[in-house]
Amino acid sequence: MRRRFLLVNLPYGPFGRELCAALRARGADVGHMIFNAGDVISRRGPGGIEYRGASTDWPATYRALAPQWTDVVVYGEGRWQTRPVLDAAGSHPRVWVLENGYFRPDWITLERDGVAAGSPVLPRSAQAYAGRLLQEPESDPVGPVTRPLVMAVARYWLAERFLPIYPRPDSGFDPPPWRQAAGHVLRWLRLRLSPKIDAAAVAAKGPFVLVCLQREGDSQLTRHSDLTTNAAFLDAVISDFARHAPADLRLVVKNHPLDPGVIDQAFSTRSVAARHAVADRVSFIDGGTMAPLCRASRGLVVNNSSAALAALGFGTPVKVLGRAFFDFDGLTHQGPLASFWTRPAVPDPDLFLRFRASVIARTQINGSFEGPRLRRRTAERIAERMSAA
Repeated sequence: MRRRFLLVNLPYGPFGRELCAALRARGADVGHMIFNAGDVISRRGPGGIEYRGASTDWPATYRALAPQWTDVVVYGEGRWQTRPVLDAAGSHPRVWVLENGYFRPDWITLERDGVAAGSPVLPRSAQAYAGRLLQEPESDPVGPVTRPLVMAVARYWLAERFLPIYPRPDSGFDPPPWRQAAGHVLRWLRLRLSPKIDAAAVAAKGPFVLVCLQREGDSQLTRHSDLTTNAAFLDAVISDFARHAPADLRLVVKNHPLDPGVIDQAFSTRSVAARHAVADRVSFIDGGTMAPLCRASRGLVVNNSSAALAALGFGTPVKVLGRAFFDFDGLTHQGPLASFWTRPAVPDPDLFLRFRASVIARTQINGSFEGPRLRRRTAERIAERMSAA
């Protein structure tokens, strides 16, 4: 049977063109949805299917389109275009979900029907990873991707804003995407001109636990956590810290590397710390490298950020407050947050190696959506895996 792929939404930038070409080279028919001018400039070429309706009408439109295709591809879980696709996952057609890699920056994620906490194939127990240690494949380093990603996001949403050739249904993002695009560029420029965060200098101020924020509106917050905003997460963590942490312990709150800079996360952190009377023990950093910060810390608290996977690889204790596929005994702290401040559970290094190798074998592809050096090769690898299924 000839494969027919419908690409609903894709990573920002020209990656979509590469994936369309790679699938067609394997004999597949390929269509791709066009919702706004950002899609037009990102995916020039044949197969475009325009959608000019309201976001509330999209589920019915998708249900009418779906029987014409053998496979549907979406990026992430949070956008309004994606939700009707995932709601129907598990039936015809096949649903493929692309996402940033669990083990960044050298990997991207490809799964069926869901990713991360929504993954249907990743087990949540140490026993499931007790078999033979798989050989982890060698990977090509993708190199720096922040600049091309920031520029791709900015081009996409600024085109959507200033080339209004399509109706503007609710984007599902607040603040609006064009403000986030501008914020990405301004924040990237500011960080380029700011002094680098030195983990040794952070550690010199005294023992600390690292807290990692996530992007506002991320599906890992909205779909896979009861703490659906960074403000709610900060309040839960800092209030518990104020009640239960030793007096000599500090919190260092780290901003997400792709935060668009629209919400003042530093101000939010200081405000919550002041409200709980621990302002002198809580600090905020924007930037910094995870490896030295994790190694210098007593532990890491996340909602369910994939930053935790990097920390586990460094042997750093991790406490998860959301719902994450890696949150189980042997990897993360299973006691209450109150006990994490004084007796954090250290991850089992052998279990982590087995877990990492198994997850990479099942769900990861070496490559990058943004990095120009590996973008085409990444599309070829994705197309090969989907075509073989």
